[in-house]
Amino acid sequence: LSSALPPVFLLLTVLELGWSLSDEEKKIILEEHNKYRSQVSPPAMDMLQMSWDTELEAFAQAYAEKCIWDHNKERGRRGENLFAMAPTLDLHFAVEDWNGEEKYYNLSTSTCVPGQMCGHYTQVVWASTHRIGCGAKFCEKIDGIETEGMHLLVCNYYPPGNMKGRKPYKEGPSCSQCPEGRVCVNSLCEAEVGTAEPVSPSGTEDPASLETGALDIEELETNPDQTSMEQPSAGAPSARLGLSLLLLPSVILVALLL
Repeated sequence: LSSALPPVFLLLTVLELGWSLSDEEKKIILEEHNKYRSQVSPPAMDMLQMSWDTELEAFAQAYAEKCIWDHNKERGRRGENLFAMAPTLDLHFAVEDWNGEEKYYNLSTSTCVPGQMCGHYTQVVWASTHRIGCGAKFCEKIDGIETEGMHLLVCNYYPPGNMKGRKPYKEGPSCSQCPEGRVCVNSLCEAEVGTAEPVSPSGTEDPASLETGALDIEELETNPDQTSMEQPSAGAPSARLGLSLLLLPSVILVALLL
């Protein structure tokens, strides 16, 4: 009997390490992003419809497995949003929370209310971003967060948003400036059937080398206090990173913005 125990323990270990998002969970994330993109107010002239990217998914999953509460320094030409929650991971709530920063963002002036975060929202609704891939991991301990037993969600985007000196989208009649090869569907510019789209990058070049500007939210021209908020009592990286913490009944939610 004892000889049969090691394989059982090994199987359980493999299952735990190999946990990833289900097809239904991926669908929820994608649909939630496209829902909020289609509902931007004022409307967008050039909002592309997002599609799921398996390469970005694999990249995000690999980083989620590391259970680190900090942005991936090797993400190259990829945007990134992070989210942590316990005791369960509510994907609807995660994307809703990112999009909820809309109330702090002024599209006309490209500014964020002092002391608030807007970069998760601007990435969610960045018009030219058309690929998304996410990964998730239940972490016994996330490096950088004192609370134990949390789910970490990592979403990567291509092309990345939050480029310095740019607004997330062009304000105007919905779909009035859809790129060639795209048609208007539910206020989004959807790729026509048979139209090839650019693939996501496989390299890990330094984001600072991009001609379009750095990817980190510090470069987004919002307010200068965006990265100097007080650290929450639940724990945060040593640098002042604009970290926010919400305590809900039986739920712990954390959102990170560099």
